[in-house]
This record gives sequence, structure tokens and C-alpha cells, in this order.
Amino acid sequence: MTGVTLDGAWAVAGYMPPGGGGQAAAGGAEPTALEEPAAASRPKVIVRHDGNGVITAVTLQVEMGMERLSEKYAEMGIPHILYDGEVDIADAWVKDGEVVPKLDVEISGEVRSVRADGEDLLELTVSPAEFDATVALDGAMVHSEHVTDGKLEFAVDHPGSYAIFVVPAHPYRLKRLDVEAAAP
Repeated sequence: MTGVTLDGAWAVAGYMPPGGGGQAAAGGAEPTALEEPAAASRPKVIVRHDGNGVITAVTLQVEMGMERLSEKYAEMGIPHILYDGEVDIADAWVKDGEVVPKLDVEISGEVRSVRADGEDLLELTVSPAEFDATVALDGAMVHSEHVTDGKLEFAVDHPGSYAIFVVPAHPYRLKRLDVEAAAP
């Protein structure tokens, strides 16, 4: 947890505060919600990225300090930004010097269950039109292909729980579709 410090006495193993026995007193004031940490208490991180904004690494802490490391990266010509907060590289990228969310894949058509008869066809349109599609059955990959026309068609003859992963190029995030194929 960030932004929390404890009195030195609490750091001693076995220490119990006077009169409390280690348990909060029953009754009394209502519990209060914790607020989002102030900007000053958020971690400062270095976000390294390539020329397209793809985040290649996030450095959480270094002995020399983040500002000094940022200076070193600048001297070496390594693209990066010094950022206040946390960064999930699966869902973010760097655009115009700012960490921003990746774009969402748009799916047109109804994602629905299908009959496992090889004929009940699920037809979807995906934007962006070019992406890799991977199909997993009960967690095991069973099919993969590169799609360039935005058309995603799915029909199977084996019942089960299928996951279809739509993976377009940067800066889009991966999209997962869950499809149940029931015996006819």
C-alpha cells in the first residue's frame, strides 16, 4: 500500500498498543472510506517506449532516483517519460508524451452461443480490419489465423466453451469473446 507509514513502535515484532489487546473496540465511530491517494503519494515511474509509443518497460524504483535515471536515459537517447502513477502496459501506450489508454476493438454483430453442428455460423465485423484471431477450446489453442478484411466467422462441430482472441496491431488492446458451442 502506498502512502502509509507506521509509528516506529509498530515495526517491533509482537508490539501491541496499550489497552487495545490488538483488537479494535466494538461500537464507536462509523468506519470511513479511504480516499484516493494524493498525487504526491502516487509512485513516480519511468515509462520506456519505442517510437510508436509501445511501452517496452516500466521502472518502479531505482537506487539512484527516478529523476537521475530519467536524465541518464535522455543522455543515452532512450525514449521515455517520467510519469506520476501506475502504468499497465497491456492497456496503455505513450502518445504525444502522455500515457493514454489503448484503443478498443469494435465488434459489429451479435456475439452469441452457436450449435456445434458445423453450420451455425457466427458472423462478426471487426474494426480495425486487420488482426490476428486465435481460438481456444477449454483453455487449449485450437486455431489461429491472420485476418485482413475485418470479417470474423466462427462455426464448430465440437461442443465446448470457446474463447476467441482478437489481437490487432498497436495501439489497440486485445479483445476476448467467449462463445459457448452446444451440442445440436
